[in-house]
Amino acid sequence: MNTLMCAMMRGPDTATRGGWKLVLVCAVLLLGACRDSGTASGTALYVTTEFDPTLLLTQVRVWGAVQPGAPFGPHVLPEQPSRLLSSGETLRVVLGDGVTSGTQAKVYVEGLRDGGVVAQGEGTVQLRDGYEVDVTLRLEPSNPDTFCLGCTGCCKDGVCTTASLESCGAGGNTCAVCDSQRSDTCDARGVCVCGSNPACSDQTVDRCVGGQCKCGSSGPCAQGQECVDGTCRCTANSCAGCCLNNVCEPGNLKDKCGKGGESCRKCNRSCNADRSCS
Repeated sequence: MNTLMCAMMRGPDTATRGGWKLVLVCAVLLLGACRDSGTASGTALYVTTEFDPTLLLTQVRVWGAVQPGAPFGPHVLPEQPSRLLSSGETLRVVLGDGVTSGTQAKVYVEGLRDGGVVAQGEGTVQLRDGYEVDVTLRLEPSNPDTFCLGCTGCCKDGVCTTASLESCGAGGNTCAVCDSQRSDTCDARGVCVCGSNPACSDQTVDRCVGGQCKCGSSGPCAQGQECVDGTCRCTANSCAGCCLNNVCEPGNLKDKCGKGGESCRKCNRSCNADRSCS
């Protein structure tokens, strides 16, 4: 039993707007065990969503209107993403009483991943007063040039491409170009990496050499330093105190006073709390 069905069996919350309400029900393969009879929910839409699993959907957003001009939604289900959705997930839109048989309803569904729209579908169905009407929507990629169905690599200009430094990605998602200075391969997850480590993005390094992140030909810079053109330096970006001989000092001593990566100063009397001389 999947998590959506369990929520249904416990009695899910409903989202309401202008008398319309929407609830999430079990996956299509479990309908025989949990679906109500055709009249149990009153006038309603029973929407089945179908999509390629490589879309990696985590939520759906549904809205629409009963013509003429009675809108419902938008509603996002589930409210918080907790798992990948499966093709065949279903939802019910309960429309309430007073809908004339033969009236048309327009339904729109968007598939979301990480809050962004990656697929969409729509359909029109005729309603029956007091009955639940089935509608199946096929969700297709929103931008076929940036997503390739059934692709284990990444999608470049609508073409499934084998992952590499120049075209890094997985699951048919849009290819990214790795920074060849800071990474040396695209791993099985479709992520730019340096050896078995993340790409060299920290300010203490500036290049990937032999699977290791380095500053120039040396290792990463010390704390309080920034790698600039292959050399470790004390800078305003790396040091909150003051810099002396490319070492970041706290900046609160009489002989080493300063802040914001400026050069340390010797004070005549003392270094104040704000790291200024007096």
